[in-house]
Formats: sequence, C-alpha cells, structure tokens
Amino acid sequence: MGFLSWLEQTAYSEWIVSGLTGWPLMLSMHAVGLSLIVGTAFALNLRLLGFFKPIPITSLHGLLGIGWVGIAINVFSGLSLFMAQATFYVTSLPFLVKITFIILGIVVLHLTQKTLKASAGDWDSGGVPSQGKLLAIASLSFWTLATLTGRLIAYL
Repeated sequence: MGFLSWLEQTAYSEWIVSGLTGWPLMLSMHAVGLSLIVGTAFALNLRLLGFFKPIPITSLHGLLGIGWVGIAINVFSGLSLFMAQATFYVTSLPFLVKITFIILGIVVLHLTQKTLKASAGDWDSGGVPSQGKLLAIASLSFWTLATLTGRLIAYL
C-alpha cells in the first residue's frame, strides 16, 4: 500500500482531488471516452447481430479506430482518477469487477477487429456466422457490465 499512498500524495493527485477543475475534468474525459468506446461497440455489435442491415459491415469496421481513441482517453482519465484514490479503489469490489470487464471488452474488441479485417466482406454478402454473433454478444455484455459496475463504485 506504500506505493498507492505515494500515488495519492503526488502533486498531480492532489490537483485532481483538491482543485475545482481536476476531478470534473477527468470525469468528463472519462465520460467522453466511455461514449466513444461503448457507442462504437454497440453500433458494430448490433449490426453483427442483424440490426440495421442496410449498413454494410465493412463500413463499420472503420469505426473501430474511434473506439480505440475512446480507450486511450479512458486509460489516461481512469489512471488519473485511480491515482487520486488508489488505496480506496484497490479494495473496491465494483472497481475490480469493472476493470475485469474492461479487459475482457478490450480483448473481444481486438478479436472482433482482427476477424472483421479478414471476413467483413464475406459477412456483408453471406451473413454473419455464429463466431461473429458470439463476439458481438460477449462485447455487448462486457461493455454493459463494465459501465454498470463503474457506476456502482460510488455507491458500494
């Protein structure tokens, strides 16, 4: 816990917790990053599950870059928020569950991107195979659960 206590005492952490701008700025960045990744993931995954069929899957593949930008924003803002209350977060079950679902969501996003790069054209013409649908269901589940457990951190 010594390292985590040190993190909380850095000038940067003090600015986040004590100032009028640090915490709201990081929370706002976190919300923007979350909307980018979850919005992108939902749009793509709903299409893989058969919704919005007029939209070609190949056109949605390009949106994944926006999702990765959202992840980058959330890594920065999330680490900043974590540093400010590190000793609390490492003992918070909702936080630990949230991080687990985020990691799973990122893994599934990577697998989806890799699969789409190889097969999106085929899926547009021949339909999405069960592998694509399983990736979509897993992704929707992981990002939804990450969001819900993230909200629970403040209440549990």
